[in-house]
Amino acid sequence: MTLAIFLFALSVSAAAIKLNEPLAAPIPHFEHAYTVSRLPSRGSVQPMSELKTVDSVIRLTRGNGSSLSSLYVQAMRLQDTGREGGYSRLTTGSLPLVNIEQGTVFLAPVTVGGQDSDVVIDTGSSDPWLVSTGFDCVDPYTHDDEPEDYCYFGPLYDPSQSTTFTPIPDRNLNLSYADGEFINGLMGYESFTMGGITIPQQQFGAVNYAGWYGDGISSGLVGFAYRTLTSSYAGTNPKLDKSGKQISYHPFFVNMYTLNTTAPVFSMAMSRDENEGGVMALGGIPDIPHSPYWISVPIIPVGVNASSGEVVYEFYTIVIDGYAYSSDQFAQFNPYASANSRKRSLVGNGTQAIVDSGTSLMYVANDVAVGVTLAFTPPGTCDPSSRTDPTCYVPCHSVPPVFGVTIKKKVFFVNAQDMILQNGVDDNGIPVCISAVQANLKGLTILGDSWMKNVLAVFDIGAEMMRFSAREFYGLGSYGTTARGYS
Repeated sequence: MTLAIFLFALSVSAAAIKLNEPLAAPIPHFEHAYTVSRLPSRGSVQPMSELKTVDSVIRLTRGNGSSLSSLYVQAMRLQDTGREGGYSRLTTGSLPLVNIEQGTVFLAPVTVGGQDSDVVIDTGSSDPWLVSTGFDCVDPYTHDDEPEDYCYFGPLYDPSQSTTFTPIPDRNLNLSYADGEFINGLMGYESFTMGGITIPQQQFGAVNYAGWYGDGISSGLVGFAYRTLTSSYAGTNPKLDKSGKQISYHPFFVNMYTLNTTAPVFSMAMSRDENEGGVMALGGIPDIPHSPYWISVPIIPVGVNASSGEVVYEFYTIVIDGYAYSSDQFAQFNPYASANSRKRSLVGNGTQAIVDSGTSLMYVANDVAVGVTLAFTPPGTCDPSSRTDPTCYVPCHSVPPVFGVTIKKKVFFVNAQDMILQNGVDDNGIPVCISAVQANLKGLTILGDSWMKNVLAVFDIGAEMMRFSAREFYGLGSYGTTARGYS
């Protein structure tokens, strides 16, 4: 990989950049065999924060790209099943689910050095970074030089127009992702404002060299990972950076609560309306309709390891009691495993599941996915053993079964509108639909966007807990287009 030394070219203006559609790139192959492992506890756990309604609420929008979390999910699905090909945020290889399995990118507005941008919100990484004027764009696969608009970023951050930017001497940012994308740049201090909260001197990466598949809107990324997975290194030459030699610093949200600006909590509520992405509250919960009942469950920190052993990504993982599903719309379920013949037992008991809004679908044990698919009326088809297409298909006009995920004896049901997703058309132009519940192919269990639309999810970082409240029949209140109903 040829890496350029950072240079700010002050003559390049963000307004002068014409954002054209990116060119199709060759499908990159994965450079690592990824595994997951449990990470040790941080050791100092705080009491659970009081859940207050806060004004620091960010309206999220859905981007045109695909999520970074889905990169690692699909990378491991590919390698676990022995499929050929690769997966990127721009082009999908051998997977039949092109758009849906790429996940969802959620964007949020941020003001950096007085300049407004949209950034990707990513709960699996830590570094905040923005691409800068005069950056060098290269193809992520071939590393050939390309014009700036090939990387397809939004407006560029211009440090020369900021009175608060301070470069950090002899420090560089060096990040790479599962599909071959990478960024390098200078580390610096800058004023960051998000959701009405300002960190006057936030460390961040000002990117000068990028191999990236952009969306034409976002100008960078802000990470909200459970741990500090920062990627700052000593020196100015990224070619000399060594794995395991990162210099730790406080990411944006960590600075928020360590500086007592807010409680160590953020929460998310996703919308069914594709034009609304959802909302994210910093330090508490948004003022939206939801059930008054909450459950709490410990966070199990899980890292994604590259073949070198380095932790490159992180997931929020919890233990669920199991799944409740039935074609009987009036079925009752028994989350307590008591001897009650009138209620149905849960299946898949004691499963560890990743909570991830960036993954569109729910991935569950193969037998559960098959059972749910057959519970549609009329039933669908699902063959997890297929090496060519293990997708669970359902007729687009099917009536979905009752389906829910049970956590701490509480069943969180999924609205029927979230159970069927259209995934293109066949050769005759007839719509093709799939179940939102797919087989995990004996891999990761994921509670993705289809499930998260039905809960208000609270990430209590200080207490190492997650909390959930049901909202399967509620919209986003004053933050959405409708206050109640299927929005």
